[in-house]
Amino acid sequence: MAKLTPEQYAKKLLGHIKILKEGEPLRIAAQTVHADRVERIFDIGSVARGYNKTKEVWIDNNLVRGGATNSGKTGRAKKTSYFKSYFDAKGKMGFDNSKVNFRLTNDLQMDFANSNVDSSTSKADPGKPIKVNNQLYIEALRRKDNQDKLDGLKSRFGDFTKFTNQERVKFLKIMELETLKLFEL
Repeated sequence: MAKLTPEQYAKKLLGHIKILKEGEPLRIAAQTVHADRVERIFDIGSVARGYNKTKEVWIDNNLVRGGATNSGKTGRAKKTSYFKSYFDAKGKMGFDNSKVNFRLTNDLQMDFANSNVDSSTSKADPGKPIKVNNQLYIEALRRKDNQDKLDGLKSRFGDFTKFTNQERVKFLKIMELETLKLFEL
């Protein structure tokens, strides 16, 4: 095994300190947990209280996937589709309606994930937290309509955006591992 001279060792340590100051372990941990949270909230669905199964809903046909009826209660063509309930609408559109996942147009999800659509594949990238500085990454909604939408969902379902204990533990573990990796000489 090759040994480092004191100068080489000091130079290597200074390089690792620079990486720490730039917040690389924090970026990796924040990115990983952010991707998990987007999946938990918008794909898996984590709200215990389910969709309303009794209140009828009308959804603009432009927003309805696959299950658009294009008819009202009477069967006449409309600009909106009628569903017995939001639970019914989600099921007819092909979503798993056993859990609330807050996806219809994916606009709220894209804004929360801070995601962009890849022009070559037309698919969204996994998104990333927003870097404020080397010591702070945040999740934020950029558009007012999505902020209002999220506030309404939180008042109805509780604060599902809070970090879970699993997410906190994973974040701290990644931070620790990435920091220790820097000092393996």
